[in-house]
Amino acid sequence: MRILALPITLIGIAALGYALFFSATQRGGLSSNNIGLSPWDSLTAAEYNKAADTIKATQDGDVLFIRISLKQPDKATALAWQPGDTAQREAEVTFLQDKKPYLAIVDLNGVDLTGDNLTGDGAPQVSAMRGGHPMYSNKGELEPVILGLAEDPAYVAAIQKRGIDPSEALCLPRTIGRFYRDRVNVIRDRLVRLDCFYIKGTGALGILPTTNLFARPIEGLAIMYNVSRDKIVEITDSYAEGDAPPHDVSAEEYHAGALRYRAAVKPVATSRPQGVNFKQKGSLIEWQDWQFRLRFDARQGTILNRVGHNGPDGFRSVAYEIAMSEMFVPYFDNDPNWFYRAYFDMGEYGFGNMATPLLGTDCPTGAVFQSVILHLPDGTPFEADNRICIFEHDPGHPAWRHYEPIYEGIPGLATHHSRAATELVVRMVATIGNYDYFQDYVFTQDGRLRIRLISTGVDAVKGVKSATLADPTAKADTKTGVLVAPHRLAVNHDHFFNYRLDMDVDGTANNFERHMLRAVPQAANAPRSGIWGVVPQRPTRERQAQTKMAADRPALLVFASTDKQNAMGYPSAYQLMMPNVKSLVTQLDETFKRGYFVQNNLWVTRFKRNEIFAAGLQTNQSVPYLGLPEYIADNERIDGTDIVGWATIGFHHAPMAEDWPVMPAKIDEIILKPRNFFDRNPAINIRPTR
Repeated sequence: MRILALPITLIGIAALGYALFFSATQRGGLSSNNIGLSPWDSLTAAEYNKAADTIKATQDGDVLFIRISLKQPDKATALAWQPGDTAQREAEVTFLQDKKPYLAIVDLNGVDLTGDNLTGDGAPQVSAMRGGHPMYSNKGELEPVILGLAEDPAYVAAIQKRGIDPSEALCLPRTIGRFYRDRVNVIRDRLVRLDCFYIKGTGALGILPTTNLFARPIEGLAIMYNVSRDKIVEITDSYAEGDAPPHDVSAEEYHAGALRYRAAVKPVATSRPQGVNFKQKGSLIEWQDWQFRLRFDARQGTILNRVGHNGPDGFRSVAYEIAMSEMFVPYFDNDPNWFYRAYFDMGEYGFGNMATPLLGTDCPTGAVFQSVILHLPDGTPFEADNRICIFEHDPGHPAWRHYEPIYEGIPGLATHHSRAATELVVRMVATIGNYDYFQDYVFTQDGRLRIRLISTGVDAVKGVKSATLADPTAKADTKTGVLVAPHRLAVNHDHFFNYRLDMDVDGTANNFERHMLRAVPQAANAPRSGIWGVVPQRPTRERQAQTKMAADRPALLVFASTDKQNAMGYPSAYQLMMPNVKSLVTQLDETFKRGYFVQNNLWVTRFKRNEIFAAGLQTNQSVPYLGLPEYIADNERIDGTDIVGWATIGFHHAPMAEDWPVMPAKIDEIILKPRNFFDRNPAINIRPTR
């Protein structure tokens, strides 16, 4: 094997670590069956094998599997399913055959349940992908590029020209979008640009590479690589004539032993002496009247299905499916080595594929850990340990509280009433390049569901000549970012996260409403002229439902049942609450045309089975305006029918010194809050604990 031929040097160790990361946390040889599966369970090992074998049997030549996922089931069929029934189970498969991308649907039951996907003889429906490419296979495509590059004479010469031993550099691949069309064929070929880092260890012997991989960029050196044809297209060096920003700078190590620590805090312990309060049977989880299904997907990570409440009258639905739909992280620097950097991390790399083991303080003591099943490039399933944790915790504030000082001193009458709050959290963490993203679903006892995204990790830095703002080059160097360390500029960028919310509030027939908060004119003789009121709006078409939030136009965003009311007669509803974030640049920017979903805080579409991703199915090297712009093109009616909300959260990241060398956790979240869904505070009946 070529890997074994590599010298055991810094580059060899780092590259081997990258390539073998998953194998250190995987278990193969899995077996399973589909007995008792629901329509919403994650694919089993047996189903992965069947999907892969079915495709291989119909294709000539080698097949490289990019993504094997559960296909969105036919919704009416899935909702009619009962335990004991045979569930509709299909796999959606993207694969490369002769380097060309294809999409296939495989019936995993061996029978055609719906008649709309298969030929009826069990053969998969296969179609060529258009408008872009599927995401990359880490083990099948990117790792071979990284490992092979170290042996390429042209690359070795370019690194040596910078005065760096090739064993002390590591280059990592970046997606390029639709740029460089004058040099490469972005329609036909799968392409990446690699930028490089100086990874020489800072230990006494220098045997191991630095733990802060991204701290020392070899600025200006870039390699364009054609993954489809397995060759270097070009190597460019902005500083080929010299005068490059220094790379041999402090590695800013943050591992144990590299820092002087503050005094330790006394232990703050959370114990569960009687075990957990949630029940889990397969994918079904029940907790404090909440009920939902949990599954895992290579592209989307954790997915919730059939979310609702169990009450005296049985199960009441809140949402059919909740999952992240796309991530978009554009950088804002027109430097030749930075302008193309705008990542659709979910559609280009896979949020689930990049899930990392949950270790140490990632989850609190007492958390219950779960493994997930993913697949290798040949379709073989493997088990990845500790990719999900589920835990309960006290958020540190009561669920509700009131103190009545008027009644103080009256014997036998309690003046203080409060109830301790407990929350249930479902967590995963994906490490995508330099960033780590926690995806949490937080269930509360008052009926709220918080969809929380926590960003941490290492800022992407650009090598510059200035060490501080006092240097003569600092003004030019810092036009697009902030010096976070000598000769390191953290470049301005955005983080956008779009979530697909298939709301089924007390059934599939829902309305989307904007309850506008507006000043209401008063009569001339009214004691007060400053009164505001609620003015409902009910968009009836998809285009009307596009929502841009603004502080001077406050509104409650509501998904309401068409035929269920609470005891007072108000429609049963859930309110969507989220921070206001929006694009600051022209929508005609070449990158933002591909991430057009960020132009609205919220989109609402009529449910369609295949409309899953906000920027389209194939976001890698994609054409503009895929996804949501396509979904609303027919401008269908959305009143009184099955509708889906697409909510974007995130932040503009203007870096600062405190982000370095590791960024403190930044929290963004969507809150789904009951609004007249219940007849009273659903947390009123929490038992007092003290």
